[in-house]
Parts: sequence; structure tokens; C-alpha cells
Amino acid sequence: MILVVCMRSIEVGNIEIHALADGRIRLPAPFFPGLDAGRFPGAFAEDGTVHVPTGAFLVRGNARTILVDAGLGPREIEFPEGLRPDDGDMGAGGGLPVALAEAGCSPADIDTVLLTHLHSDHVGWLAPQGKPYFPNATVHYGTQDWAELVEPVGRHDWTRIGLETVRGHGHLRALNGAVEIAPGVTARHAPGHTPGHYVVDITADDRRVVLLGDVLHTPAQLVDSNIRFISDSDPSLALLTRQQWLRQVAGTDTIVAPAHFPGMQFFRVTADRVAEPVEAVTVG
Repeated sequence: MILVVCMRSIEVGNIEIHALADGRIRLPAPFFPGLDAGRFPGAFAEDGTVHVPTGAFLVRGNARTILVDAGLGPREIEFPEGLRPDDGDMGAGGGLPVALAEAGCSPADIDTVLLTHLHSDHVGWLAPQGKPYFPNATVHYGTQDWAELVEPVGRHDWTRIGLETVRGHGHLRALNGAVEIAPGVTARHAPGHTPGHYVVDITADDRRVVLLGDVLHTPAQLVDSNIRFISDSDPSLALLTRQQWLRQVAGTDTIVAPAHFPGMQFFRVTADRVAEPVEAVTVG
């Protein structure tokens, strides 16, 4: 059993965390090797694809305003050749500015952008108009991602242009190992999906929230961690990282939020790998 819970904002001690929607992507079944529609029928929409949200998490507290990831950005993406289920687009972003405003935050308020990794659906609002969208923010990323996801010209142009624009303004910082970004907010290396993938570990008043990025892509992986994602750069390492974090949080009071679960929900993982609602103060 997988219980999907939609709670879009919580408080942990003196830290607020808001899930901010930017758009959605429809992923064909081949993107999830091992995901069986017969075993997990609820994972698929009527069009036969897996619908996943894209967005970001806003973390505020201790006089800091941090954005974890930067969404897909104001654009549409098309299905790869041969995988189009209908005439629609594969994905579209553009909602992050409205989501930020609804949370009472402007782009200029953000002092830090922490990228869990450098795939294009996580960096889309860095510099969509050729200049930094978050003008006062320092942008942190996992150093191991640069060679694979930024340097190859033509492979990830949206990512490369955004990051090089931020670097040109002197606002880019590489992460190595565990790094405390702010009081109570620590970036922890969690490689496999990409070489420089990070999770964000937030603690306050003996409570803990882990923003898992793309360590998990679908609730079905709570039940079967062998289900993988097609763009994992190192599938074996991604599996080990997935299993490590599931072992660490399952059966504890730790609240988790993967980047692409339905509703970008916050939940706890029970000892038998069920996602259950959190009891927390809803903000806003």
C-alpha cells in the first residue's frame, strides 16, 4: 500500500518549508525500468505515462531564504522520438513565479539557491532571460555534475547557459562533501542519479526533514527500490543511495519530500515502507 499525501507547506521548529509547483512532465513507461503497470497501476495516468511535478522547495528561517532547485523554467519540452503517446507536449513549466508570490517571497528575497543536481528540470529559472532570475542569490551545486552535465556542448544547453550566466555574475559555488548551507540546513552528497546529486537535510528543535531530490522518482520505489530511472548516470550507485536513504528514514520521525512525487508531498516512511501523513503546522 502507498498512501499519497498532499501537504504543501510545513514548519519544523523555526524553519518554514514550502513546496512550490512550476509545472509537470509526462514520462513514458520506458523511463522507469522495472515499474510494472500490473503491479503498480496507480503510478500511471490514463494516457499511459507517469505524471510528475516539477518545482522547488522554499526554506525560510534563521534570517535566511533558500530555494532548493529552480524548476523546469518558462518552456515546453517535447517527447523523444518514438515515445509520443499523443499530440500533447511532454512537459511545461512556468509556474514558479506565481508559487513564490503566493508564499510571500520575491526572487530578490532569495539569498541562496541550492541545486540538488544539474538536470534541466531543476535549473530552469536560474537565468531564463539571459540574466540571473534570483539577483541576490548564491547558487550551490555538486561539483561532480559539471563535467557530465555542463561541459558537453549541445547536450544540456539550457543547463549550461543558466549556470554559465550565474557564474559570469560571480554567484556560483561548488559543493564537495557535506556542507552546512545555513543553520540547520546541510547539503549531503547522494550520488547515483547524477555524480554530484545532493539531498538537503534540515533539522530544528530535534525534528528533521530531508528533501530527497531525485533519490526517489515514484512512490512505487518505496515498495521496490530496484525500480530505477532511465537517466540515472550510475544505476548501481543510484540503487545503493536509494536503499541507504530509505533505511535511514524508514520507521523514524524524519519527514521526507522527493522532488517529483505527486503533489510534492511531505510524508514519513513507516517501517514497512508506507508513506504516511505528517502532523505539522500548515503555513499560509
